[in-house]
Amino acid sequence: MTLLILLVITSCAYESQNREKLVSSFEDNFGFKPPESIEKIKLKNYGIRDAQVHWMSFTHDSKVLGKIIAHDQPLNVAESNNVKFGNIIEDLEKNVNNPKWFKIPNENVDRIYYKNDFLDHTFSEYYLWTNKATEMTYLYVHFFD
Repeated sequence: MTLLILLVITSCAYESQNREKLVSSFEDNFGFKPPESIEKIKLKNYGIRDAQVHWMSFTHDSKVLGKIIAHDQPLNVAESNNVKFGNIIEDLEKNVNNPKWFKIPNENVDRIYYKNDFLDHTFSEYYLWTNKATEMTYLYVHFFD
């Protein structure tokens, strides 16, 4: 008797740096279209089975960041000098699928806005920060069932 085991892994990925194509993704994430001050938008979506990861970066604009923070409440804040900030960095560094353009928070980041278990999934996490040196804002959302 022969036993055949079939392992099916369903995965998908999408990545773009075309601002015009990513306007709708920005709006889906934040509830409004990016103003012209957001000159660059980068996106990578990756899914495998019941897990999804979304990375986005865009040109920093303090007014836009304020609008995003107001839209995405409630958010917690991890300051650069506390343990939670370090834990978030460790969590982000573990993901081997991070796009090359995605910059993990470093000494150029003062705070990370975050929340957990905010989506209707078994697990979800959200991280948002701005790198002062690159003048880019980054979003990382991960969830699974």
